[in-house]
Amino acid sequence: MRSMDRTALSANRRYFMLAYQSGVHGWPVDIPDPRLTACLERLIGEYPGGRLLDMGCGEGRHALAAAAMGFRVTAVDYEPLALRRARGFAQDHRVSGIVFRRASVLQLPFARASFDIALDAGCLHHQLKRDWPAYRSILLKVLAPGGAYLLSVFSPRFRFFRETNRPWHIAHGAYRRCFTADDIRKLFDADFQFIALTEKGGRDGGFWYALMKRRPRAGNSGSCLKAS
Repeated sequence: MRSMDRTALSANRRYFMLAYQSGVHGWPVDIPDPRLTACLERLIGEYPGGRLLDMGCGEGRHALAAAAMGFRVTAVDYEPLALRRARGFAQDHRVSGIVFRRASVLQLPFARASFDIALDAGCLHHQLKRDWPAYRSILLKVLAPGGAYLLSVFSPRFRFFRETNRPWHIAHGAYRRCFTADDIRKLFDADFQFIALTEKGGRDGGFWYALMKRRPRAGNSGSCLKAS
């Protein structure tokens, strides 16, 4: 492993350990992203009672929202303090039935086709580019053919990237990477049909939101892409 890669992984582990230890960080704790919840509300009609995997669940705000809609939720994170806080929020909000497990998104301990929906709200953009193939491979293993994949990642308009031309940095405590629309398409288009791909701009924006469905068989033709 290169020195930079080791530095990035070490920075991430320290950053998230301290973030969940203190509860002081830059993202909402118990309010889910309304763009993601709108997609989940759409998906519950297509996958009633569907098995949903929250990849890198953090404090569980999206896992709780999905469970409240009727999904059967499994939420994973590699940081034990995140899971402790997530379990506490679930108890406080009287949301039951969520399975919380400690795991890396690169080594998910689940059988093939275990889930109908996979949700990644800000996990992939903390993964090294060299690990993207492993991420995609494990996603394809655990997500059933025809299943839905919901992704939110940094775009170049995210505030930490606006003053630089480099798509990654180790700054503000953690390794982060921004994605272009082409990055997302190249990574997933062979295995997924794009239902929607939109970018949230503005002062507090800088995120891509992608809704995809896994193709029943690799290489199937056809893609529906909406961009804004």
